[in-house]
Formats: sequence, C-alpha cells, structure tokens
Amino acid sequence: MEKEAVKLEIKKLVEKYEAEKAAGKIARYSEEETKRGFIEPLFEALGWNFQSKEEITLEEQISGDRVDYGFYVNSRIKFYLEAKKISADLHRDDYAKQSIKYSWNKGVTWAVLTDFESLIVFNALSPEKSLAGKRYFEIPYNEYLDRFDQLWFLSKEAFLSDSLDKEAEKHGKKIQKVSVTEKLAEDLNYCRRELTEAFRTWNKDVPDHLIDEGVQKLLDRLIFIRVAEDRKIEPPTLIPLLHQYKSSGQTGKSSPWTIMVEKFRELDKIYNSNLFSPHPFEKWEEFSGATEKVINRLYGDKDYFEYDFSAIPADVLGAVYENYLGYKLEQTKKRLFDQDLDLIKSHRKRKEQGIYYTPKFIVDYIVQNALGSILDKCKSVDDLQKIKILDPACGSGSFLVAAMNFLIKKYEEFGAKPDGFLKIQILQNNIYGVDLDEQAVELARLNLLLNTFDSQTKLPSLGGNIKNGNSLISGTDEELEKFFGKNYRDKKPFNWEEQFPEVFKQGGFDCVIGNPPYGAELSKEDQNFFKDKYDIGSTDTAFYLSRSL
Repeated sequence: MEKEAVKLEIKKLVEKYEAEKAAGKIARYSEEETKRGFIEPLFEALGWNFQSKEEITLEEQISGDRVDYGFYVNSRIKFYLEAKKISADLHRDDYAKQSIKYSWNKGVTWAVLTDFESLIVFNALSPEKSLAGKRYFEIPYNEYLDRFDQLWFLSKEAFLSDSLDKEAEKHGKKIQKVSVTEKLAEDLNYCRRELTEAFRTWNKDVPDHLIDEGVQKLLDRLIFIRVAEDRKIEPPTLIPLLHQYKSSGQTGKSSPWTIMVEKFRELDKIYNSNLFSPHPFEKWEEFSGATEKVINRLYGDKDYFEYDFSAIPADVLGAVYENYLGYKLEQTKKRLFDQDLDLIKSHRKRKEQGIYYTPKFIVDYIVQNALGSILDKCKSVDDLQKIKILDPACGSGSFLVAAMNFLIKKYEEFGAKPDGFLKIQILQNNIYGVDLDEQAVELARLNLLLNTFDSQTKLPSLGGNIKNGNSLISGTDEELEKFFGKNYRDKKPFNWEEQFPEVFKQGGFDCVIGNPPYGAELSKEDQNFFKDKYDIGSTDTAFYLSRSL
C-alpha cells in the first residue's frame, strides 16, 4: 500500500469535512451518515475492506451497549471501533467507558472511539483506572496528515506486523494488561474458596467431595444467571435477590438459599436442563456472608473492569474453566495452631490427568481441518444432522464449542436460521464428549449451554451427550477385574457401545477432535491394561490416538 496514495485519500476526506462544516451541514449528520460518509472511507483508505465479513464485523447490540465494528487480521480480532455522530461530544466519559468496557470483556487491547472530527485510541486492558491513563493517543481531524505516521498504526498493514503494540512498548514500559481471562479466573477461584470455606464451617457433617460438588453446582447457576442477565434474557436477578434477603428479616436466621431456591425452581421450569434441579446444597447453612461476596464478585469492579457476560467470548470462558480445573482445594497449615482453606494450583492434578489448556487459534485450526472436509460432503440439512462429532477428553468443552460454531455456519449455508432452536438440535444430534474429571464434564455442559441459549427456551440436559468416564478403559466386568481388582469401577470404565448406542448403530463417530491428555502419570495397573489393549506407544497420548482410529 503506497502511503502517498493513502494521504491523498485522507486529504480529500478532510477537505470534504471542512466544506460540509462551512456549509453548516455537519450538525445534521446522523451517526449512520457519519459512518458511511467519513469513518468507513477513512479506514478503507487505511487498507481495511468493509465488504469482507472476515475482515470487518458489524457488532450486535449487547447489554444495551454496543460497538460498531470489529477489525480482524487472519481471523484474529485486532481492535474494536465505536462510532459517534459528528455533533456528539466525543469526550463524554460514558462513551469512553462503553468502548473500553466492551473491548476489555472481549479480551482485546485496543479500543477506538471516533466521530471523524477526532479519533481516540484507548488501551482497554491497561490496569489504569482513570480515563486519562487508558487513553493512548488522540488525533483531531485537522492533524490527520501532520500526524499520519501515528494514524498509520490503525492501518491493516500496521496490524499485520503488530506495529501499534511494538510502538507502545518502545516508547514506554511494556504494555501492562489486566486480562479479562486472568481477572475472571482469579475471581472464580476466590468465589470457590469463599464458598467452600463457608460451607465447611457451617455444615461439618457434609463430606468434602459433596461440598466440592455443591460449590461447583452453585457457581454454574450463578454464572448462567449472570449471562442471562447481561443478554437481557432474564431481568436483573441476583442483586435484587440479595436485597430481598436482607430486607426479609431472616439475615442470621436462615441461609440465603431460602430466597434463592424459589428462583432456582422457577428457572428450572423455564430451562429444564438439570442445571437448576434440586440439589442437597440448597439445604446447607451459610451465615458468614460468603454468598453476598461471591455474587458481588461476579459483577466485577466498577468503571472499566465490570463484567459483561454477554460480551465475554466462549474461548475466554473456556480458558477460565481450564484454569479452574487446574486448581484444587487443600487444607494447608499456615500457622502452627491455625488452619486456613487455601486454593492452590494443583500441579499434581494436571500431572495425574494431563490437563492443559489449548489456545483458541489452535482449537479453531484443528476443528476446521478435521471437520471441514467431512462437512463439505454434506449436501443437505439431513446430511448434517447425521454427523457425529466426539471429543474423548473434552475438558471444559472448548473443542466442542468450536465444532458447534463451525456446524452452525454450515447449517446457515443450507438456509437454516442460527437461532437457539438450531443450536439445541446441534447439541442433541451432533456433539458428544467424555472426560475423566466430573467437574470438567459439568463445565463442558455449562459452556455448551451458554453458547446455546438466547431466549427463555427449554434447554437439553446434555447428560446423554457429555459424559463422565475414562475414554481409554472399557471391557467386561471379568476383564476389568483381572487388571484392576474388585474396585475396578473406581477407574470409571467407559464402554462406548453401551454409552452411545445410537451413535454406534450408525457405525460410530464421523469425526474425533480434541487435544488429548499428555504426560499423565500411569499406574502399574494402567500400564498393564493398556499394554494388553493397545499395540501403539506407551503414553496416554498414543493410547488416545489409537482409540480414536
């Protein structure tokens, strides 16, 4: 791209703006006219193709807020742009907060706010809490040419080489970031610790494994409700419930669940997914304020770090969940005579089960290459409905969510509407997963449901599609007892033909995707069993590859 030619196009836009201003027409420009007449031509001059859906996306309204454009290079988001009409006051705090908050929840560093008359670039992930601290630079229209080198950082060519990031690092400290992934992971771990400590304190007769299960179930529900609130599917729910509890006169006399259980039953009738079905934790006691702390935490910090769960992408939630699975609650002695509950990273759990998170771009690459050629052979919606996709070590469901989204695009090619009904059909007909970790299975189901619901629609339970078990161990009772003894069920053997009979009636799965565990510690019993069953390699990864063929 010749920079002199770009400058010439920008010079024409500046002259057009000044002519319209001199004629008194600028004040009458609507936001749409501003975008079409000035903002889009400016960024087209900078090399962006507004006719390409892969390069420029029009953002939908979310939580009452929206940004207008997402700019992509090689399918990876580079920045979001919020447009305003020329007569707007671009320096209003709420405009900046809207733009910054959206980008932060999307996990994107750069946010642009412009009405063409001026252009402001923010670092949305900056830890600074002031607006001035987040503003990286501002250029008024009459300086576009004089400061062209700075404006050029927003060109497609510059983003191909990450010039803006490099420039920011060169002229100051390396960009500090408060990632929504890290912040949400930190907050969810805090929530888990608070609830576990409170439940153990007030319910000493409940075994630890049930406490863990109850905490998981409660957090799943709270996250689901937060997503429903932010997508405007449900009205504000959690904060009003807390206010209702506080004003009921029952504080200190009954647990918050006395107020919440009624809402859980109401949501159970609406969504019917087993997520809100009765659970023992609803009868547990909690008088330490943990519930209130957790609910408040799920709204994030005020100003620029508030959570908007409708904007947080599925891959961010997937990363948070995988991080969540890598932690384990243990009692650690911090002082000689006192014990506190500490949430520590359990390298042991990762090592035992081979749990590792796969970045989104790798997930998308694997899914596209594994599934693309199979879907290309489908000639109708009926053909698509017959496709069976499996992740035998699904973790929190990142690969299954990506496969689901890939399928949605294919269904759209055949004229299907990408609504909640279609997504439910895909979940029931096309998507299957297995994992050894019960918490992973719960999180995978939740992640898939969150990727599905866009209205008050009954949701599938997913118990028949996403299952808990050991993908590598199967056999008759006699065979399993031979290798693992009488307690062989502790290995969670998974007999595929029994667990997914409808799939194997069709000949099995059409596509197996995922990032199989690697480096897991194998017991002597496991090694003997695998040696007998598989004739390839000696590691868990090799066994998964063999089992998938």
